[in-house]
Amino acid sequence: MRRSILVIMLLTAVGGCATLQSSYVGPARTGLQPLNLGWEQHLAVTWETGQQRSGPLVSGYVRNTSPYDLVNIRVLVEALDAGGQVVEQRVGVLPGELRGGGRVYFEVPIAPASTYRVRVFSYDRLESAGLMS
Repeated sequence: MRRSILVIMLLTAVGGCATLQSSYVGPARTGLQPLNLGWEQHLAVTWETGQQRSGPLVSGYVRNTSPYDLVNIRVLVEALDAGGQVVEQRVGVLPGELRGGGRVYFEVPIAPASTYRVRVFSYDRLESAGLMS
């Protein structure tokens, strides 16, 4: 029993420190758009570009400006050419829960481009069992 609790605590601690894992990479013709319309009312994204050995990296924070706890948060990172056309899209999943007023860090490797755009692709509101009864 103690061992199970220790393993769960360890996995929770490690999961909270994880960076964004890319779950989809696709060409521009996929035309992905955010699934949660109006996400800007509940979340704010700040980001910057950088370099890693394998190429460009977009990193930043998703901040929850709402009082609600959110889960299954995914960001849509797009590489844009000089004309503003999407040349690559990546959807990544943020680890764990994002409490109201909190923020979580992300990193997404992506193709070289003139500029980038980052938006929240989707999220779910965490409902408490107490609210459901």
